[in-house]
Amino acid sequence: MKVECVSCGHELNLDHWVFDDYEGSVKCFFCSRIMEVKTAKGIVYSISPPAITESKRNPALAETGD
Repeated sequence: MKVECVSCGHELNLDHWVFDDYEGSVKCFFCSRIMEVKTAKGIVYSISPPAITESKRNPALAETGD
């Protein structure tokens, strides 16, 4: 099966038995964007960009000592 990258539109080939019943991340090797893909019985049910999560940056490092 083939899917289109949600970011750049590049066609991704998911023709492998691993993706017949799959739910998880897939990386576009053209633009490096990660997408969440859900398939069942070889049919794509959803493709979406990953959820935006909170930054893991330490807020104490962002503060200045002024």
